[in-house]
Amino acid sequence: MAGHRFTNCYRAADRVSQHLIRHVIYAGSQDFREVAFRTLLFKLFNKIETWELLRAELGTPSWETYEHEAYDRVLSSAFASGCTLYSAAYVMAPPRLGAVRKHTNHLRLLELMMSQGLPAALTGVRSMSAAFDALRAQPGIGDFLGFQFLIDLNYSDGLNFDEMDFVVPGPGARDGIRKCF
Repeated sequence: MAGHRFTNCYRAADRVSQHLIRHVIYAGSQDFREVAFRTLLFKLFNKIETWELLRAELGTPSWETYEHEAYDRVLSSAFASGCTLYSAAYVMAPPRLGAVRKHTNHLRLLELMMSQGLPAALTGVRSMSAAFDALRAQPGIGDFLGFQFLIDLNYSDGLNFDEMDFVVPGPGARDGIRKCF
């Protein structure tokens, strides 16, 4: 067992998800556009320290007051000083949105999702599958991230999908099943 990584099968109980629920989703405006902005910003980095850095430097992140240059400046400065901006929980490949730095491309992705009305699209669909499709259609968002982001957004009051109705197995899940049985 010491040679393998394990994940909590009940995601909401892990440390980072608890921080997301308590200090990101339910801290600040409960307008779903704002909740989606905060949740996606947090999950793009998936690191409590990065979220807390942004909060300390800029106040509680908000789409209403968002300024790309300010967020990019804070993250670029931290990166230049040797800080790790991303969690090691999973690899966040940068979307190809024209910036040199990975974090700048992720900010651009977030801006794209918000400016194209992703939060409204998510609340306007009738099924978890359709919400997943809306997330999956974003640049650089594959099956794994699309489903992770959907579950995280579903922790809010803005979405109310039954998680028993739809699932996307993680990478290699099907291979693992074949190997086990």
